[in-house]
Amino acid sequence: MKRLIIMILALLLIVGLPACSGTGAPGESTVTLTAKIIYKDGSSFLAANMAEDANSADIYRINADNAEVTDPSGNKAESSALKAGMLVDILYNGTVQESFPMGLGGIKSIRIREQGDDIAGLYISVIHDLYEVDPGLNDQIQRLAFNLSGVSNLTATEKTALVYQLGNLYGLETLQGTFDELCEQGYIDKNNLYFETGLLFTIKDSAIKDGKFTFDAEKWRGGTGAYFYNNCTARKADGVWTYTVGSEAIS
Repeated sequence: MKRLIIMILALLLIVGLPACSGTGAPGESTVTLTAKIIYKDGSSFLAANMAEDANSADIYRINADNAEVTDPSGNKAESSALKAGMLVDILYNGTVQESFPMGLGGIKSIRIREQGDDIAGLYISVIHDLYEVDPGLNDQIQRLAFNLSGVSNLTATEKTALVYQLGNLYGLETLQGTFDELCEQGYIDKNNLYFETGLLFTIKDSAIKDGKFTFDAEKWRGGTGAYFYNNCTARKADGVWTYTVGSEAIS
């Protein structure tokens, strides 16, 4: 996959609006975007377009301050009711700001459709825990790379939003790519098996079934500098996803 910076440039070439539906009073242009909340901070949130044909870069920064928020029954709600993992319908005036993440103009309302699975939030916790363990591997890094090609429980757009948010949380440049792709791009020294300027996080998961799934996760700096979470089990209880580590390994 390409670096996120390339995604930003690609956004400027996108013609048209996200897949959505028009509504509103005669003469009033309104558009509805169905999105998932990936991360919430106060009254603003990061959202991923959930349309089947959404571009992988279709992520948005939304401010709910001046929007009317309603629950699934149509009752008025506060912006505090918006939670990570929720599917929402965002009604706006059709204007899309060319930024990364993108912005929406004239947001009129945000309707909560349902509380979906907050898998991105779970993986933020996993990455944080891996980052903290064996901190010597993190010394003088400039970027974080993520191989999410083996993740089946997030859409491509959700993966982009997750990686973007992790970059915000750690204040570092972020990339997506496999080991081979990062070698080809010059980030990893394939001959010496070393990522001089960063860390590569890799996650592979199984499909969700009966409120649980399994996954492996690793933090890699080099052939003799890596930490592994193996045979992890993620479970949902009372709508919240948590995980346990089957075994840990270091190299």
